[in-house]
Amino acid sequence: MTLSIVIHRPENSSAADPAPAEAEAMRLAVRDAVWEIADAHWTMGSDAILVSTDLSPDYMLSHFRRALARRGFDQTGLLLVTSVGPRVAWSDLPQEAEGWLRDVLA
Repeated sequence: MTLSIVIHRPENSSAADPAPAEAEAMRLAVRDAVWEIADAHWTMGSDAILVSTDLSPDYMLSHFRRALARRGFDQTGLLLVTSVGPRVAWSDLPQEAEGWLRDVLA
């Protein structure tokens, strides 16, 4: 499996920022869409998720955009999907996250 990072910030500088409840609904739509494509993922915070899947970043981005559109959102906010190369370094992650990363990258 490939490890990808999904960064989603509903707020962006090119459009009016959504209300807090709308921003949280957008985050939930993306998190739910992650579950549709990958059981193996770890949420790093409200704006970032590590996802273990063989789907391409382009496909994943399209999937998330469709998931947001299905819930009535015209804008995605900042949405970035990138694959992580074979070498990854990290610092100060919770122990369960380090274990998850080791398993995924093994």
